[in-house]
Amino acid sequence: MELVCPKCGAAMRTYERNGIHIDQCTSCRGVFLDRGELEHLIDAEQAFYKPAVSVPQQPQQQPQYYYGHKKKKSLLTELFDF
Repeated sequence: MELVCPKCGAAMRTYERNGIHIDQCTSCRGVFLDRGELEHLIDAEQAFYKPAVSVPQQPQQQPQYYYGHKKKKSLLTELFDF
């Protein structure tokens, strides 16, 4: 039985990706899913983006401040007194 696109009436092809059947129109390239297949796609996407191992966050380094010390001037500053 050949599926017909509900939008344009052209023939449709069925593809299987990771156990999910996707119907795509050969003319308008529309994609149609059967009941429950969208949920399967969402679950697969969440599993893909879920980190395999959580990496502990390293504490941020505090900026180091130097009190009581003058910043060393550059050679150009010393020569031309900017």
